[in-house]
Amino acid sequence: MLLKVNVSFLLFFCCHFLMIAQNYQHVDKVVDTYPKSFLSIEAFGNRIEKDFTEDADKVRAAYYWISNNIEYNYKELTTGKSNFPKIVINKFTGDTDYYNQWNKIYATHTLTYKTSVCEGYAQLLFFVCEHMNINAKVIDGNAKNSIHDIGVIARNVNHAWNAIYFNEQWNLIDATWSTGNEDTKPNYFDFDDSYYCVSPEKIIMSHFPKNPEWQLLTKKVSKKKFYIQPLIYVKYIGLNLSLDPTIRGTIRTKVNGFIELRFNIIDTTKVYYYAYEKDTHSTELELIKVGEKYVAKIPFKGKKRDYLSLFSGTEAFLSFKIIPTR
Repeated sequence: MLLKVNVSFLLFFCCHFLMIAQNYQHVDKVVDTYPKSFLSIEAFGNRIEKDFTEDADKVRAAYYWISNNIEYNYKELTTGKSNFPKIVINKFTGDTDYYNQWNKIYATHTLTYKTSVCEGYAQLLFFVCEHMNINAKVIDGNAKNSIHDIGVIARNVNHAWNAIYFNEQWNLIDATWSTGNEDTKPNYFDFDDSYYCVSPEKIIMSHFPKNPEWQLLTKKVSKKKFYIQPLIYVKYIGLNLSLDPTIRGTIRTKVNGFIELRFNIIDTTKVYYYAYEKDTHSTELELIKVGEKYVAKIPFKGKKRDYLSLFSGTEAFLSFKIIPTR
C-alpha cells in the first residue's frame, strides 16, 4: 500500500470495495439477456433504465455489457490505425464542444463496431452514464502492465478508465481490463470484475491518472514512485494483502544472498509461491511474523539480471526486477 493507514480502517476499506463488486449477480443475470448490439447510446441507456432504478445497478449493467461485448482492438493498439470512419466535426462552439462531439461519435463507433481500444471503452461508459444522468469522468493516464515498465517513466499517457459517482462516492472502474480479451482469440471474453470499484490504494499500483485528483488518495503518489513500484496482476486486486511501501519493483541483492519481502497485511491461511523467470517449477513462500509485519526471505543464486514473481495458486500477483550485486 502507498498510504500509511490504520490497519482496521484499511481492512474495512478494502472489504467495502470488495463487497460492492460482489453484490451484482442480479444485475449481471438480467444483462445476460440483452441483445449483443444496440442501435445507439440512447437505446442502450434506455434499456438499462427500463430494468433498473438504482444508479449503482445502472452503472454495473452498462459496465457489465460493455466488458462482455466490446472486443479489444489489438490491431489498432499496434498500428495506431482505427477501422472506424473518419470523424468530421463541422459545427462547434469551442474546444470543449468540439471534443465532446468527437468523443461521443467515437463512443458510438465503439458501440456500433463492437471493438475499440481503452479510450472507446471509457468514452462509451461515460456517455451511457451521462444519458442516465449519472456523474462520470473519463480518466486519462498511464497503465503499467509489463515487468519491463518497472522503473521506466512513460512520457505520454497510454490508458483511459472511468470514475463514476454512485453509492455516495466516486468509484474507479476499468472496463477495458475486465474483458479478458486475447490477441490470438477473436470474439473471446474472459470477464473478470476485479477492476470494478477498485480501492484507490490498489489501483494506484497499476493506474496513474494524469490529474492527481483522480488518485482519490489523501497522500498523492508521484509519477516516479508509481513506476518504481512492483508490477501487479489482476490476482493482486482480490487478495487481502499489502506490500510494505518501501519495497520497490527493482531489487538489488548479492549473489547467493536473499531477497527480503515485507508485507503489512497478508492472508496467512493461503499458500503462496515464488519463481524466477527460467524456473521450471515454483517454490512455496515461507512467511515469518516479525513484529506487525510478515517477512519472506527468498534465496537468490543467479548471477545475471532476473525476474521474480509471486503466485497464489497458479496465478501471479506480483513481479520484480532482480539485479545481482557483488
